[in-house]
Amino acid sequence: FTSSMAEFQAGISGSVGVYKANGSETEATETAQNEESGKFAYPSIFLEYNTGRVSFGLDVIPGAVESEEKGRTDYGTVDAGNDGGGNGITHTVKVEISRHVTLYALVPIMDTGAFARIAVMRVDVETKETLGTGSTYPDTNMTGASLSLGYQHDTGGAVFVRAEVGYSDYEGISVTSSTSNKVDADVDGSWARISIGSTF
Repeated sequence: FTSSMAEFQAGISGSVGVYKANGSETEATETAQNEESGKFAYPSIFLEYNTGRVSFGLDVIPGAVESEEKGRTDYGTVDAGNDGGGNGITHTVKVEISRHVTLYALVPIMDTGAFARIAVMRVDVETKETLGTGSTYPDTNMTGASLSLGYQHDTGGAVFVRAEVGYSDYEGISVTSSTSNKVDADVDGSWARISIGSTF
């Protein structure tokens, strides 16, 4: 799908990804390790400038994507008497990501229809927690990079269809709660995408 003339391309994509978060939470002198994974489906829109040898593009996920809510009850944090019982303190948390913006370069692999894409991303991360201790965590943002391989089928007109698989890795983040608890985490995942677009 190379072209001798510069041209613009735009379209929509649907992606499904499995992402894993590895992290630790430090409370006072105790540190707990945790790993969570989840499957997400999300749309995006893209705009590209095709120079003929390489396309430079912008991809945006509209709206926000939320994780599943996770809960945990800590026992031994209340005065339970001599029998060690008690209701403990329950915490629930979920994460919402928004303003996910990707800048990328898409390079055709000869005239086979295959291509490679290298990308950098930025996303806002909002924590939505209900903690029994009353503490709160600030919102933050992450940056990352992505590498993918795909195939583009040109319909013969201005419309094209792409299939693509890739891997994304986001840099680690660190946030400190209002009660000085600290969470460190990093996120990575694999995804598959179908796109349809048009040249104009």
